[in-house]
Amino acid sequence: MPINRRDFFQQAAATLAATTAAGAVVATAACAPDGSTRAHTGALDAALLAALGETVLPESLGAESRTRAVRAFADWLAGFTPVAEQMHGYGDAEITYTPSDPAPGWQAQLAGLERLATQTKGKGFAALSVEQRREVLSVPLRAVRSAHIPASPLDAPHVAIALLSHWASGSDAQDLAFGAHIGAGNCRSLNDVTRKPLPIAAAPAAAPSGAPSTKRGA
Repeated sequence: MPINRRDFFQQAAATLAATTAAGAVVATAACAPDGSTRAHTGALDAALLAALGETVLPESLGAESRTRAVRAFADWLAGFTPVAEQMHGYGDAEITYTPSDPAPGWQAQLAGLERLATQTKGKGFAALSVEQRREVLSVPLRAVRSAHIPASPLDAPHVAIALLSHWASGSDAQDLAFGAHIGAGNCRSLNDVTRKPLPIAAAPAAAPSGAPSTKRGA
């Protein structure tokens, strides 16, 4: 039985009302304590990840913004250094480390979606409609107990929620939530500090069907 939009996002523990955080975080390569850059060896299936982005990210973003958010998530993961010593405060004797590599587990979850889609729908996950993908995705997300998107993708129990968390932690989504170009976390000049953020321009309303054109010569 088809799953409606509300039920899907409840099961995903990530309702679209969670746009209180913001868009795609631009990733940078992670550096080891000695200053060297360490390449991340894990990778996610690009086609499945793109299909997942179309499935869980808000449709209101548009295809281009969703693609950019998925790419940013993949770039962030590519730059992640597992079990690396983290920065700590002056005089703090406790040394903490980043978690282990999440990529193998997330790839296994993507592969599980692909297998489940093939078994239940007769097609691969990416070949399904968005609604069909949500039906497939709702199955592994039934075990998710939290009703909140975690602040960090690394705390997400599923790659779908990790993708949402990453998108929700950046400035683009915050701009969308407030309807203004805030650019949280971005460097600004001193002249711009007291300047009110400009509103995000609304898309022009489409002309009603059969309405006369305003172009010359029409």
